[in-house]
Amino acid sequence: MKRLEQVAERRKRGWTRGRSRGWGASGQAIVEFALLLPILIILVMGILDMARAYSVLQVVTNAAREGAREGIIPSSSSAAVTATVDAFLTAAGQTDCSTVGTKLGAAGSAGDSTVVTVSCTFTALTGTLIPGWEGTFPLSQTATMRHE
Repeated sequence: MKRLEQVAERRKRGWTRGRSRGWGASGQAIVEFALLLPILIILVMGILDMARAYSVLQVVTNAAREGAREGIIPSSSSAAVTATVDAFLTAAGQTDCSTVGTKLGAAGSAGDSTVVTVSCTFTALTGTLIPGWEGTFPLSQTATMRHE
């Protein structure tokens, strides 16, 4: 009878006896979750950082394309190409970028190619969570268009 009273008292306190757990083992899942939570957070933030990096890469690609379109105009100059690329990058909220162009405007004749390269530095948020990794890497794209 005493055993039944103990079981009734434990159930009243909220203790349950599962198939694989003994009495009082209900905190095991919380401890396991607490141990895995930092890894899960870093994994999710890494996925979000890679999505952000891909988005910035698309902006850099479009900026290089716009610069090349500006560069094939016969009256354009290196300053005009740089201004076009900078305006596109600024509108997208991207900073810390450089632009290099070859055979721009009147310097190119029909059939020549104008090549514009845009390089930016991407800073990942996960870099602040992982010790020893500064979290920056370069993103660069090149666009080529032909003078007609």
